Amino acid sequence: MKCVVLGSSGFVGRACVEELLKRGDTVTGFDKGRKKPKPEDDTKTDDKLTFLEGNILDREMLTAAFEGADEIYLLAGQLGTSELESAMRMAIETNILGALTVFETALACKVPRVFLASKPSVWLNTYTITKHTAEKIANLLSRYHPVEISVLRYLNIYGPGQKIYPVRKVLPTFAVQAMRGLPLHVYGEGNQTVDMLYVKDAAYITVEVMRNKFNPDAMDCGTGTEMTVLEVAESVNKYFNNSAGIKHMPMRIGETHNTRLVADNTDLIKTIGEINFTPYDEGLAESLAYYEHLNPHDIDAALNFYGFSQPFSMAWK
Repeated sequence: MKCVVLGSSGFVGRACVEELLKRGDTVTGFDKGRKKPKPEDDTKTDDKLTFLEGNILDREMLTAAFEGADEIYLLAGQLGTSELESAMRMAIETNILGALTVFETALACKVPRVFLASKPSVWLNTYTITKHTAEKIANLLSRYHPVEISVLRYLNIYGPGQKIYPVRKVLPTFAVQAMRGLPLHVYGEGNQTVDMLYVKDAAYITVEVMRNKFNPDAMDCGTGTEMTVLEVAESVNKYFNNSAGIKHMPMRIGETHNTRLVADNTDLIKTIGEINFTPYDEGLAESLAYYEHLNPHDIDAALNFYGFSQPFSMAWK
């Protein structure tokens, strides 16, 4: 198949590119101001991978990418929780108007299947609002136009390659703190739950959804297993033998106390069948090993970006 991955240089986008190439598909990566994504086995797949630099708001660039495509994966977006409260207009332009431009261009190019990455709608914040709106637009267009737009609500995706900043994510942030012997900053009591989904599993599920019978409803995408944020923090401290423990912090803007996040995979399993998820301990070890091998300057840059103080002797280690 000929596939276009929008946001191909991002964390989940790169994983989807690798999954598609592994299946023998031809892939066009499309991203804004990013270099060509590098699959793990580049020597065998490079002839099936091309890259276009562009913006999802640019209809002309999208048309050039979409001509003759069988599938489009919309993984580009403006990410963040509290980070987007001061960038609401930019988030609306990218996550809503950008999505609409992608959908309209796909229709004009007669692309039959489109994928939209979304999230659970549990918090009242800018990111949730923009993603929920894009979902509804996708649902409306799928109902009345000759295009099938599948939507997955990803839970807490993690894995090697996830950036340590500027958007704060639970595992990378805990990792850089633990590596520098700092207490891990946990918002609230830490009893809020997450559903930790390994990035390669997310990519596999995404492609499987596109290759199976279309389900017009947005579906949860997670393991269906809850962990508290405290449990995640403790697992990171254990891996790094970090004795600094945990420091409780006020909740961030856009999040609420004691939220339970866990996927209901009933519809997903009906669509693609049973899923063999990567065990958390295995995915955790691979992810933290990746962070261990980062440039120490990058780790310290992340700590400085977030304002985490560290012992002088630990900096630039």
